[in-house]
Amino acid sequence: MTAIAATWLDRSAALWFKAQGDGTMDVFRTLSLPGDSVWYLVSGGLGAPLAYLLARRAAGPARDRLLLLTSRLAFLFLAVASTGLAVDLLKILVGRARPKHLFGDGVMALSPGALSASWWSFPSGHATTVGTVAVALMLLLPRLAWVWGTLALVVAFGRIGATAHFVSDTIAGLWLGAIGATVVSWALARRAEAIRRRWGVPGCVG
Repeated sequence: MTAIAATWLDRSAALWFKAQGDGTMDVFRTLSLPGDSVWYLVSGGLGAPLAYLLARRAAGPARDRLLLLTSRLAFLFLAVASTGLAVDLLKILVGRARPKHLFGDGVMALSPGALSASWWSFPSGHATTVGTVAVALMLLLPRLAWVWGTLALVVAFGRIGATAHFVSDTIAGLWLGAIGATVVSWALARRAEAIRRRWGVPGCVG
């Protein structure tokens, strides 16, 4: 899918959205806001320890609910953090020019190892984050899987419409996030009993 998009869609889609003007692109930028990893890193990084501390002071069902919340927030944090590190590394290794280079000088090229953000188009960080979050939430709240899937697609489309990324960037990001969340859930499930014995936190995925 990424290869097909890179070959047939990237250039034409980027030029089409650019032609729609800044007003349209601003709308798409707004749609892509849920893909900012800060939301999830802060909520998980602060929420998990806070819930755990509150659980230690609680008893009965309230304690169990707080420990489960701790587990879920920790899972979300670890999934987003790990895929975030992976996508940042890939961006530098690949060094793909962002669409603005296409608009400015017609360049669609790679510069592996580039340390400028204008060459960090592939994969999309927002798409990776929302792909991670969507799959994590599908595992935690499967009844609303269609909501999380729709959210991921909207954010990815927002990055294309805002001309911040090419179509192939977002496809690769969604897949990277989905795979990353799945791997983290598998790793936590394997260590669930050890985590429970050490911290008293129940497993939330398996």
